[in-house]
Amino acid sequence: MNPMDAAAAKKCVDKLLARREPGLLVPKGPWNDELQRQIGALDPGKDPNALALKAALLLWNDDLDGCHTIAQDLDDPHGAYLHGVMHRREPDYGNSKYWFRRVGAHPLFPQLRKAALDLLSDAPTSDPYKGALEKNPDWDAFRMVDWCESAAEEREVSFLRALQAMEIQGLTYYWRDRWSHRA
Repeated sequence: MNPMDAAAAKKCVDKLLARREPGLLVPKGPWNDELQRQIGALDPGKDPNALALKAALLLWNDDLDGCHTIAQDLDDPHGAYLHGVMHRREPDYGNSKYWFRRVGAHPLFPQLRKAALDLLSDAPTSDPYKGALEKNPDWDAFRMVDWCESAAEEREVSFLRALQAMEIQGLTYYWRDRWSHRA
């Protein structure tokens, strides 16, 4: 039995879902200090799924250092994904791409591409993001890194923040579901 308390983990997710604005592309520190303490109190033991869930919660709360401490020891493509997003947010774009090379094709990628197209549903056909997404039937994590690195206009930043929030939520749910089935 996993020592991590499912009800306490759910309270953390609920608090993060109540967040009004998506996290910054490059956060300055944890979003919510009380939530930081609650996530810190979660005890994942040695269960890799629970560890990944805790890393995802820390990433969603904008604690890059806390996420990194856990993600660097998760030696699989899913841990590499958390690691890649964390480095993208530092920003350390080259290191982010290194980790995304280790991810391969992640089950979240098709959902992320669809979410990006949904966010851009009202954008003109000349929109460069929309055009890039429509040209390629697969999600390209490297392109997301490049977009974050070059984002300058508020419209670009807003789109990328919303998409990044969906990505982090998706990773959290992915790990929550894997962990809860084993707990």
